[in-house]
Amino acid sequence: MPLSGDVALLDALDRQARRRREGIATLSVLEGPPEVASALWVQWAARHGLGVVEVSGEDLPSAALGWARALAATRDLGADAEALATFSLTAANPRHTQVFTGKTAHERRVLLEGLPPPALPEATWALCRALVIGREATAPGALPDAVRVALTKNVGAGLRALHALVPPGRAPVVRVPAGVAPSFRGLHVAGMLCNAVPALAVACAVGPEALAVFLGGEETRLKALVREGRLEVPGASGSEGAVETLRKLERAGAPEAQRVRAAELALEVLTGAGDASADRARSKAEAYLRDRLEEHAATAGVFELNAHLDTGGPRPWEVDFLSRELRIAVEIDGHFHFQDPERFRRDRRKDLDLQRAGYWVYRLLATDVLSQLEHILHTLDTLIEARKRELSGREPRHGHH
Repeated sequence: MPLSGDVALLDALDRQARRRREGIATLSVLEGPPEVASALWVQWAARHGLGVVEVSGEDLPSAALGWARALAATRDLGADAEALATFSLTAANPRHTQVFTGKTAHERRVLLEGLPPPALPEATWALCRALVIGREATAPGALPDAVRVALTKNVGAGLRALHALVPPGRAPVVRVPAGVAPSFRGLHVAGMLCNAVPALAVACAVGPEALAVFLGGEETRLKALVREGRLEVPGASGSEGAVETLRKLERAGAPEAQRVRAAELALEVLTGAGDASADRARSKAEAYLRDRLEEHAATAGVFELNAHLDTGGPRPWEVDFLSRELRIAVEIDGHFHFQDPERFRRDRRKDLDLQRAGYWVYRLLATDVLSQLEHILHTLDTLIEARKRELSGREPRHGHH
């Protein structure tokens, strides 16, 4: 189904999430430029306070182990197991609430052996029990041996057991590389993950040509799953620089918050359509640039965001980034900016008024805030340095001798 703009896409992903909560295996197949599609998945996860784990697309055991390791790195699985055991055992016998705190592994084992098993699937209770008993032996952030054993014994049952430990709506979501033609191994692995744990959110990003190849020929259950979860993620010209920036941030280990904001900006700029979406993209570009300017030594504390400036006209102008001291104005133009003649004429009047008031005006595209950030910062460094020299009197003003 074709969708334009990130709001419609995010809403579609929310609808897929509701299907998962109903126990319906659902694979999110994001058809479009893979990095832009992946940015959408990151943004959707962030919207719900969830992390994204990219797992191996080679086989199900490798993918399951990758997700389990990521889960163990971010959650105390022993504490999750104790919470589930306490809840389940108390539900079976409301008069007695079991307490594990302060007990040794031996005492926990004796306690659990003396109780009838709760109403949990056998594999889930076996994993829960093993984690409760061996909690003290597992280093924080490490994958407990009990999880590895459960996945080795039966990867599907082990995955379901592990997922059952995590409170609903708290498990990190999964991204699986689709793989290459003709096998598309990653799509097969993603389908197996969905069928093993219907409540687990799993996505694959696939280019349109590759998806057409995969869906050709005889129909299969996997192809039906792919067709049901298919969402078209539109790309746009100029996406390459933004995509490369997302890759660089990931390689550089940039903070999660910065990567999420970059992904949101890339998605808005590259998939937006129409004036409303263009304005949203501008606001995201402003927020992203504001944060980068505050992190950059030469620009930290220099600019006001959305400042009003009276140049003697009918009403004050609002400037995206303004330095009154250095008389520098920075303006961000949206993706569809130059297609609106009235907006174009208004901004030319604005530029002229600012220049008459002694301001240097630096205009840049919202798309460039992500893909050309280094160039933007370098340009601003140059303008700031030149203006400081001018104001200090070491360099005469242009046009004065």
